Amino acid sequence: MSGSFYAQKFEMTQGSSLRAPNVYVVVFNNTDENLNVRMTTRTPLGVKLILPSYDFPLKASAQRKMEVGVEVGAEAIPGDYQVGIVAEPYKQGVSGIQVVGGAGQDAQLTITGESAQVDINTVSPDGTPVPAMIRLHRQSGDENFEVGYSETGSLGLTVSPGSYLTQAYIAGKKMAEETFAVAVDEEKRIDLVVKTVYFEGFEVVPNYQQSTGKLVMVQVVYAVNNLLQAFPSARVNLLVNHESGPVQKTTLVNLSQLEKGKMELSYNYIPADGWRQGKYLFKLELEVGGQVYTTSAEKELNVGEAGETVTSGDGRLPPPNPGSSPVGSLNWMMVGGIAAGAAVLIIITLLLIRRRAY
Repeated sequence: MSGSFYAQKFEMTQGSSLRAPNVYVVVFNNTDENLNVRMTTRTPLGVKLILPSYDFPLKASAQRKMEVGVEVGAEAIPGDYQVGIVAEPYKQGVSGIQVVGGAGQDAQLTITGESAQVDINTVSPDGTPVPAMIRLHRQSGDENFEVGYSETGSLGLTVSPGSYLTQAYIAGKKMAEETFAVAVDEEKRIDLVVKTVYFEGFEVVPNYQQSTGKLVMVQVVYAVNNLLQAFPSARVNLLVNHESGPVQKTTLVNLSQLEKGKMELSYNYIPADGWRQGKYLFKLELEVGGQVYTTSAEKELNVGEAGETVTSGDGRLPPPNPGSSPVGSLNWMMVGGIAAGAAVLIIITLLLIRRRAY
């Protein structure tokens, strides 16, 4: 038997219960024949260990993962206990049932006579309820032990006084978390504000003039990831600041509706008054319904006295040979191609004029 049950240090109050997917045991059948497994538990008065099944078949070389719940009745006596689970494989023999081994796990349980009430909800920035996965952990030293779980965006529990960490997840991504403490008989409400739309992969990529190495423009690349539902009237703004003060606010894209899913975008940016020596800071801003919904982390770009990029947002030096920049090279190749094409057209026109003259 394996799993996480043995590593738990349950601390629960009278009249409380615990259900969490991270508390489980795994039962193995490492033999080459099919067996049945009987699960038994060992608990003090007023305490139950809840399993999805207590007697089940298990095929040869198979395994089964089982979540473990804990219920502490109001009649349970406060104190420190060991609770345990035992798996007993057996098979039907000619002389009846034959037990062919066994394995078990024990965990620590502390029952307290003092309690507090917590009510945790996930909401959007405007206070609207948002369905999300909520996890609640009791903090003990450097360890966290899960004591509560919900997939509805709402979790109400009776807990023992102490320190806790609660987290909210949507589509497997952690969207919010908060630590808090509750005292004896306290009723605490926690609203986890989750922003279901956020920026991903935000980068500011400098592009250089091939012949001089000077900064020409930056390419702003980013993705808008909407995890939950469509939003009307969304807009992405680019906020640019120089060390000497604000530069400008530019709208990168206007959307009549922001659909669910990921949208990858880019924008070529040049300051209206040109590049200046010093440090630039770039930040994205998402407006939904005319209100700022979320922002990105800032990206930094340092421009030297000669107009070259000294460091980019990740702190690295730019390429030593500005001409190696793919975008910069491509721009000058396009200009050269256009010039060559224009020269060919002029020559053809002159030849036609001369032919008509004869």
